[in-house]
Amino acid sequence: MLRTALRPRWLALLFVVLLAASGMALLGTWQLDRARANGSSAASETAAAEAAPKPIGAVIKARETFPKDAVGVRVTASGHWDGARRLLVAGRELGGRSGYWVLLPLVLADGSAVPVVRGWIASPDDPSASTAIDQEVTVTGLLQPSEPAQDLAPGRSDGLPDGQIAYVSMPDLLGHWTANPLVTGFVVQQSQAPATGAAPAVVPPPPPHQGYDWRNLSYAVQWWVFAGIGLLFWWRLVRDDHRGLLPTSRADTVTP
Repeated sequence: MLRTALRPRWLALLFVVLLAASGMALLGTWQLDRARANGSSAASETAAAEAAPKPIGAVIKARETFPKDAVGVRVTASGHWDGARRLLVAGRELGGRSGYWVLLPLVLADGSAVPVVRGWIASPDDPSASTAIDQEVTVTGLLQPSEPAQDLAPGRSDGLPDGQIAYVSMPDLLGHWTANPLVTGFVVQQSQAPATGAAPAVVPPPPPHQGYDWRNLSYAVQWWVFAGIGLLFWWRLVRDDHRGLLPTSRADTVTP
């Protein structure tokens, strides 16, 4: 078996297989590092969500690109509600029921506005959706990036009634709210001071994933498996050649 493995063609193939397996092993290690980094990022977001809130102006301002490290940061924003421009975000679940997010602009002292998800309602007719009072309030909540815009063909709509949108996305909001510069993200409200009577049900934050990011971890395992399959393939060829199951190469035939 060893003499068969030392034949030139199998040594050459082994070199190629080892080279490919090394590349796959490095790719797997890179994906493992990504899994660790993404897991650490999720843990950082959890810590940020539990930390003392920061003024929103210290994290992001209107028209600024949303910072990657601002996801899930707990912020406060002071201003007044613009209840006339309320929007309902359709298709949002809470406790296994489908309903709507109540989305309002909170107009800040500098004239810019922060999109705020005030809470969840089961029906557009829920009276708590219209309890925003035009007075100075301070909102505390979790900062989130704009959701991906819905990809619609030209001339088509999302089919929702007026006053409803499918996503909390900047393209949609810029089409509805033109009076104020907008923060490129939104706040999921946790509390408001002073409180204003009945309010929509609080939207819980999305559960963070801890430890490794499973998608990158699965990619790492796949690369390592491919590397192992390459080595197994080489060994099977050598074994079959040793057993005489493969055609004999002229280069490997020794003339007495």
